[in-house]
Amino acid sequence: PDPPPPPPKLLSPPLPIMRESNWPLLTVSKGTFERPLNGPDASAAAAGGFDTAMADTDDGDAKASGWGEDLDLNLTGADELPAADGIGDLDLDLGGGGWETEELDLGDLSALPGGATTGGGYYVAPSVGQSLSARWSRDSRLAADHVAAGSFETAMQLLHRQFGIISFTPFKSLFLAIADASHAIAAPMASAPPLLSPLVRADAWPRPVISLPSLIDKLKGNYTLVTTGKFQEALDGFVEIIAAIALCVVDTRQQVGELKELLRICREYVTGLRLELARKQTSEPKRIIELAAYFTHCNLQPAHTMLSLRSAMTLAFKAKLMLSAASFARRLLELNPKPEIATQARKVVQLCDASPSEAFSLDYDERNPFVVCNKTLTPVYRGTALLSCSYCKAPYYASPEHKGALCSTCGLGEIGGESVGMYEVDAEGKPL
Repeated sequence: PDPPPPPPKLLSPPLPIMRESNWPLLTVSKGTFERPLNGPDASAAAAGGFDTAMADTDDGDAKASGWGEDLDLNLTGADELPAADGIGDLDLDLGGGGWETEELDLGDLSALPGGATTGGGYYVAPSVGQSLSARWSRDSRLAADHVAAGSFETAMQLLHRQFGIISFTPFKSLFLAIADASHAIAAPMASAPPLLSPLVRADAWPRPVISLPSLIDKLKGNYTLVTTGKFQEALDGFVEIIAAIALCVVDTRQQVGELKELLRICREYVTGLRLELARKQTSEPKRIIELAAYFTHCNLQPAHTMLSLRSAMTLAFKAKLMLSAASFARRLLELNPKPEIATQARKVVQLCDASPSEAFSLDYDERNPFVVCNKTLTPVYRGTALLSCSYCKAPYYASPEHKGALCSTCGLGEIGGESVGMYEVDAEGKPL
């Protein structure tokens, strides 16, 4: 039969090597000028000084050197010596005469910087210096550096002053990611706490977590989602890029210009995708054609503009809106599409020109320039008062209910709010 198993034992963590409560101790050597103040035996402790140098010149050496009995005063009977005439007792008061040896008020020696006292001395450790994180949140003018330092409140204040941000919910994941990625964690031993090592760029500022090339890569991925028709995923991706732009750190003015262009591209795509998603959720035929027509006026990539024109042309042709369908087909041909698409567009133009009619009227005039109100998703024609988002600059009708509201495009800025815009300076405020 098998032997009985051993009794179970509780697994305990290893004990630390050092178990003292006051380790480590700092060994400090005392300076030359501190030793005489440390106690009554200080004069004896001053070995190697002037006392040691004079130690060899004792009486024995003096007598041996030829001075002889000239130095012997025979003081064994000093009490029986008569007083010198006219001199009296010998005055040993060293404070008299012109020596100026009056008493000095030296105060309390314990108040000295070294903390020395007459009974003993102790060492005062230097004060703790300022960490890099504290410097980032104190001196930097960039919100991303404040986030890296963990100072979220000051970062929000900078974002509000720079971009007019009023909603910080979309920034939560970005704030946590930047704060976590700004420090490396090293665990020296099991019994010691982990050490935080700041990751820095030039001049000891935090290393950027969000860079312009990474945002451009995300933009290309969102282009692919739009091409494949995954509109909701693409919309979420563009909104994330808009939020990340506010925390992107660049080095040159050219990169600042590229960030502004990237923000404009994302704003146009967000508006267009919101129009397309609203169209898919609408059952009214007139509203469907209008939303498809507005989508064609968003400033998108040529390939996506052609897709929006094909969609609007098909919807208008099926709804018996011949004039509108012919207009969309002509605009499509101007973009030089593929041969099969161009052939279909020419046929639509021929059929629509043969019977130019409209089954119903649309709230849409392609000849009059307009922008889309991002609140009502309706056109705002030239000459009408507008409000814009303080951050992404999305346009809105100039109405009291829109003023001060949260932007529907970026979900961050204030409609009609004021902001400074993107800085063209570095963390220290120097121009790029």
